[in-house]
Amino acid sequence: MNFTDAQSLLTFGLMMIIVFATPIYKFNNYIKAHTRNEHVKTATEWANQAVAALVNSDLNTLPNRKKAVDDLTSRIANNKLAGKFTQAEIESYIEKAIAELNK
Repeated sequence: MNFTDAQSLLTFGLMMIIVFATPIYKFNNYIKAHTRNEHVKTATEWANQAVAALVNSDLNTLPNRKKAVDDLTSRIANNKLAGKFTQAEIESYIEKAIAELNK
């Protein structure tokens, strides 16, 4: 292979990287967003279940809300999703579940 063949091969390789970089980057972002959405759906479902488990008790008391938050937090941790949610997000899922139950 002479020098011009190597240059053309290098140029072709760089062009392929440039052409495919944007779609790969966008696909990667799509996968991340889709995964995050699925995690949020799962956490919301678990929040509803945690609140439903306490439906016979008064959900407006602080200990019962804390128990629901603790139940959801432990379930998220048991499923190795602990790093995916903040404590504020977990508490908001419980509050949404309580609001839905009170409708």
